[in-house]
Amino acid sequence: MTSPPKKLLPKRERTRLQILKAALKLFARKDAGEASISDVIAEAEIANGTFYNHFKTKEELLEASSLTLIESLASEVETIMGDMDDPAERMALAGIYFFKKARMDSNWAWALIRVAAVTPRMSDILLSYPLRDLQRGITSGKFSIESTETALGLFVGSLHYGIRNILEGRAKNKLHDREMMTLVLRGYGVKIEIAKKLASKGFERAWKEE
Repeated sequence: MTSPPKKLLPKRERTRLQILKAALKLFARKDAGEASISDVIAEAEIANGTFYNHFKTKEELLEASSLTLIESLASEVETIMGDMDDPAERMALAGIYFFKKARMDSNWAWALIRVAAVTPRMSDILLSYPLRDLQRGITSGKFSIESTETALGLFVGSLHYGIRNILEGRAKNKLHDREMMTLVLRGYGVKIEIAKKLASKGFERAWKEE
């Protein structure tokens, strides 16, 4: 029995995806702040008018690129979390999964770092995903935090720094990823023995397919 044919995306949506893929490919090797719209148009091999039919400014392209970089990965993380309920364990797994993605796909990781450097909205997008688990951790008493904003900054800052460590060759050992998230949980007031255990569980789940 043959599988039904895949539904073809409308032409406009296909073109938009073509532009975004080209932009991310470009950002993986060139700073997003230095890359011009002309560079993206050349990379995508499209006409100027085609680009402007989808994005009016470079800022619009960068914001769309931010969403593209994060949303699919966030969906993957939610899937592997399954019925995981512990907010501390969920946050540890999420962070380690981002590090895993950086190890498996350096182009994605470089694009993420370079887009984040020039797109304020990138941090807002990243902050939105752990917020619910952070709030649940505070409400349940698992986290001892005075400032939610500072706690979110610690999480996102650790992702940025950890990914750069991986890309720049300072974290060749994957245990770096587990240790980074152990430190984040310690910063949230989790006892060291529990933080290590939760980070280890997140590490094992993130890499269990390998």
